[in-house]
Amino acid sequence: MERETKIQTKILNDLRSFGKYCVCTKIMRASDNGIPDIYFTLKLTGSIYIETKTLIGVASKVQKNKIKKLNACGTKTFVCHSWEEWMAIKKELGITMENIRNSHDGK
Repeated sequence: MERETKIQTKILNDLRSFGKYCVCTKIMRASDNGIPDIYFTLKLTGSIYIETKTLIGVASKVQKNKIKKLNACGTKTFVCHSWEEWMAIKKELGITMENIRNSHDGK
């Protein structure tokens, strides 16, 4: 659990570094079980959920079901096991300050 918290904190700090372009939230409690740990939205990507797990951790059956439902609704949802995996997700989504600024400037 401690390792997951460290990964979450690093991801949240990374997202907050985008300032006004990014809204990010650590989900502490939700009215529904299985909601991923982090929610963020950028004009560039739309709504994204990140479930953090340790390298040996796996999503529970409830979490897997919730992730499947979120993806079916058009929300991108990822399970992230490490900082390196987060960096790969960012690259896949094209999340760079230049791309974010361009999406806000209409370029």
